[in-house]
Amino acid sequence: MAASVEMAELVEIFQWKSDAEARELSDAEREHAGQEIADVLLYLLQLGSELGLDVEQAVLAKLADNERRFLP
Repeated sequence: MAASVEMAELVEIFQWKSDAEARELSDAEREHAGQEIADVLLYLLQLGSELGLDVEQAVLAKLADNERRFLP
């Protein structure tokens, strides 16, 4: 649940921006986005640890699955 709250805080940074504006964040917005990304990542790593998952292996497996599904 905490990860979803942090993700919502990240989304707020971009919510009312156009695609072009989202790519041209101010230094303060970029720093804020980095903090929120770190919060989300830390919660996800903690969840993976609590579940006994090898998060790196899970990511590699997902990338391989996506490659099989979406690349010719």
